[in-house]
Amino acid sequence: MSTDFFSETPMLLLDHLSLDILDVNQAAVNFFGINKEELIQKNINELGKKLSGSELISSGIETDNSTDKIWEYENGESRKRYVQFTHHRLNHNGRPVRLAAAHEITELVQKDEEIKRQFPKINNHISNSPLAVIEWTRDFVVKDWSAKAEEFFGWTEDEVVDNNEFFESFIHPDEIDIAYRNRDKALKEGNSSYTVQGRNYTRQGEVRYCQWYNSFLFDNEGNLVTIYSLVYDKTERKQSEYLFKALSEESLVGVYLIQDGVIKYANPQFCNIFGYEEDEIINKVGPLMLTHPEDQEESAEHLEKRIDGRLDDAEYNFRGITKDNETIHLKSYGSRINYMGRPAIIGTIVDITERKKTLSQYEASVESYEALFDSISDAIYIQNENGEFIDVNQGALKMYGYEKERFIGNTPDFLAAPGKVDMEKTQEKFGKALAGEEQIVMWWGKRKNGEVFPKEILFAPGTFFGEKVVIAIARDISERHETERKIRMNEERFLQLFENAPIGIVMLNSYQEIQATNKAFEDIFEYELREIKGLNIDQVLVPDEYNEEAAEISSKMAEGEAYELVSRRQRKDGPLVDVMIYGVPVVVDGKPDTIFGIYVDISERKRAEERIRKSLREKEVLLAEIHHRVKNNLAVIMGLLELQSHSVNSPEASKVLTESQIRINSIALIHEKLYKSTDLSRISFDNYAKELSDLIVDLVIEQNKDVDILIEADSIPLTINQAIPCGLILNELITNSYKHAFNGSEQGRIWIDIEQESETVTLNVKDNGTGLPEDFDFEN
Repeated sequence: MSTDFFSETPMLLLDHLSLDILDVNQAAVNFFGINKEELIQKNINELGKKLSGSELISSGIETDNSTDKIWEYENGESRKRYVQFTHHRLNHNGRPVRLAAAHEITELVQKDEEIKRQFPKINNHISNSPLAVIEWTRDFVVKDWSAKAEEFFGWTEDEVVDNNEFFESFIHPDEIDIAYRNRDKALKEGNSSYTVQGRNYTRQGEVRYCQWYNSFLFDNEGNLVTIYSLVYDKTERKQSEYLFKALSEESLVGVYLIQDGVIKYANPQFCNIFGYEEDEIINKVGPLMLTHPEDQEESAEHLEKRIDGRLDDAEYNFRGITKDNETIHLKSYGSRINYMGRPAIIGTIVDITERKKTLSQYEASVESYEALFDSISDAIYIQNENGEFIDVNQGALKMYGYEKERFIGNTPDFLAAPGKVDMEKTQEKFGKALAGEEQIVMWWGKRKNGEVFPKEILFAPGTFFGEKVVIAIARDISERHETERKIRMNEERFLQLFENAPIGIVMLNSYQEIQATNKAFEDIFEYELREIKGLNIDQVLVPDEYNEEAAEISSKMAEGEAYELVSRRQRKDGPLVDVMIYGVPVVVDGKPDTIFGIYVDISERKRAEERIRKSLREKEVLLAEIHHRVKNNLAVIMGLLELQSHSVNSPEASKVLTESQIRINSIALIHEKLYKSTDLSRISFDNYAKELSDLIVDLVIEQNKDVDILIEADSIPLTINQAIPCGLILNELITNSYKHAFNGSEQGRIWIDIEQESETVTLNVKDNGTGLPEDFDFEN
C-alpha cells in the first residue's frame, strides 16, 4: 500500500470500545470539513449516521470482516456523502484502538438508488423474504419460472413456460377476472408496480394463499413487455391468522392487545371476565381502569417495563375490577410486539378467582392434614417403593427419639432391634402392601437411647403426590405385650389351679353343657370328661327329688346371678353325696358366656356337724339348767337378806340389806333372762333395763313420790360378762337418783338412754332433780 493512501485517505484513530475519536489525519479534516481539535472531541457516531440494513456495495475495495456498513454524512454545503469504513485493530500507547479508513462511495450509492427506483418493491422484498420469481407476458403467459416457484407450487419450468392454459389452472377461479382487472387498473393509473393477495393452486391441487409484488417493464416506446412478479407464500401465516381468530374467539382465556395505553383488541372471553361488551372496551378502556386500585401501581410498572423492552415475556398476578365493581383474581401473560409500526403488548388473561379459593381451601386442607398427621399419637411413616422414608409424623419422632432428618431418605433397618427382627419377612410384607394388600407385622424397635420395645405395624398401600407408596402405622405395644404376657401367665395359673384344685370344678357353656372338668370333680362323681362332655350338668348330677331346686338355680344362672347352696348330687354309681355348690357365671356383653360350677364334698363335714349339733344341744340344756340354778340360788340369798332385814332394829342396817337385795336381784334377773332365751350367751339389754328399773321402783320408791322412768334403748345384745357390770351400774344410778335427787319434791323424772355406735355402747342416765351441791368434790 503506497504512502499516498495514508495521506489521501481519511484516517481516524478510535477508542476500541467507545469509538471516541483519538486522532485524525489531514485528509479526514478535509473530508469532514471540521478542524482537528473539534474532531478529536467527538465520537464517530456524531459525524453521521449508519444506514439501517445497508450492505457493502461492490466498489473494488478489498474488504474483510472489519468492513463497516454504509454511513451517511453531510458536509457544510448540506450535500450528502456516503462512506464505508474499514477497521484495523491495534494497540496504541498501551490501549486497544481501531484505525478506521473512510472510503467514499457516494457515486455507487447514487447508482444503486437509481436501480432501486426502477424496481422499488422487488429489491425490498428480495432482501427480506425468500420469494418465488415469475416473469409473465402481458397476457399472463409464463416466460420465466424460478426454482423457488417450483418449490412453492410443484410445477416444473418445462410444464409452465409458454403454456397458454396454465394461468387459469394456477389462479383460483374466483380470482381470475380480478387478476386482469388489477393489472389494467395499475396500467391505467400509470403505476409501475402493484401488490395483490390471492389464492393459487399447487400441482397437487392444494390452495395456497400468496402475496404478489408485481412490477411492469416497458420498452423504449412505453409498451408493456413483461410483468415481473415476486410471490410470497402466506399460507401458513394465513392459516395462523385463521387459527388465531378461531382460538381467540372460542378461547376459554382472555386475549388482549394493548397499545398507547388503550386496549386495541379483546376477545369475547376477555370481555366476559370483566362483564363488558366488546364495543365498551376496545379503544375505550385502558388496562389500569380494569385493575384494582391497590394493584394499579404495580400493574403500571409492569406495562411500562414491557413497552420499554426492559421486561421480556412477563407473567404476574393481580386483582381486577369488573363492570359490577366486583373484585376478581387474575393471572396475566404478556409479550412486547411491534404492531402497526409501534410497540404494543399482546397477551392472555385468566380468571383465577375460583382457583384462588380452591388454593386457599387446599392450603387450609394441607395445614389441617399436617396438623392431623402430627397430632396422631401413633407413629406414621410414608415409604417409597424402595422402602425409604419420604415423610414421618411427630409420633414417629417421639417413638424413637430421632430428629426428622435422620429418617428422610433412610430405610427402617436402623430402627430394628438387633437379633429380634426378621428383615426378610418384613420386606415380604412390605412388597405385598405395595401391591395393594394390607399387612400387619409384629416388630421390635430400638430407640435412640438404646431401649428395645415391641410394636405392631400396619402396612397399607397409598399414594403421595402421585407416587406409589406404603403408609406404615406403628404402635408401641409394650404395655399390651406385658399385659398379654401376664394374661398368658394368668391363664397358665388358672389352668394349674383348675386342674390341681382339691375341690371339684366343672366349666359349662351358657346352656349349662359340660365343657371341661378337673380331676377333683371326676374323683367326687366318678365320671371321666369323655363320658359327660356336652351333656347338661343337671341331667348328669341332679337326682329327681332335686329337679325343682336345679331349675331355680338354672333360672338364676341365665340371669347372670351367682349362687351357693348346700345340697345333694348323684354319683355315677348311684349314691348321693353331700356337696357345697357354688355357681359363678362369667358375663360378657350382659349375658352369661361361661359358667363355673364348684363342688365341695362335705359328707365328712355334715357328719361332724351332726355330732357337734348333738353335743351343742346337750350343752345348751346343761347351761340353761346352770342359769336357772344360779338364779334360784340368788333368790335364796335374797330371801335370807329379806328375813334378816326384819330382824334388825336399825333403819340404816335395814336400808343396807335392801340395797344388797336390789344388787343381787339385778344379777339374778340376768340369769333369768339367759335361761329363758334361745341364746344362752346373750341378753337384750333394752328389755333388761326396763325390768330392772321396774324392780327398783317396787323396792325403794317412796309412796309419796311420783317419779317417771323413761327408757330409750336400742336392742343391744350383751354377754353375761358385759350385762352384769352394766346392770350393777344402772342399779346404782337409778337408786342414787331416788335417794338424793328429789328431796323436797313430790314428782320427778329419770331418763335412761342406751345406744350403740359401731363397737361402742353408751349408757346415759339423767334426772330433773336438785342436782349436785355447790361444794361437791368429784375426787372425794
